[in-house]
Amino acid sequence: MAVRKVAITLPEELYELVERARAVEHRSRSEVIQEALRTYFSEADYRPSEAERAALVAGLEEAHVAPMSVRDWSEVQARLRARR
Repeated sequence: MAVRKVAITLPEELYELVERARAVEHRSRSEVIQEALRTYFSEADYRPSEAERAALVAGLEEAHVAPMSVRDWSEVQARLRARR
């Protein structure tokens, strides 16, 4: 699949939503924005269950209250690889 790099400008509130989502979901900005576009165009590839949705909301709240508790995605990946 060909990939193109695109620069976009976001209002501060949308930028903050993207940043909070990527921190909680341990995903890149590109992944979060790509999913948002797929959802907008009705091609969502991920729909959280109610339990996942509750966990995401709890994670966003925790990240807001205690930003130092948010882990870097590379750290999470390393821990997951170590479990294999």
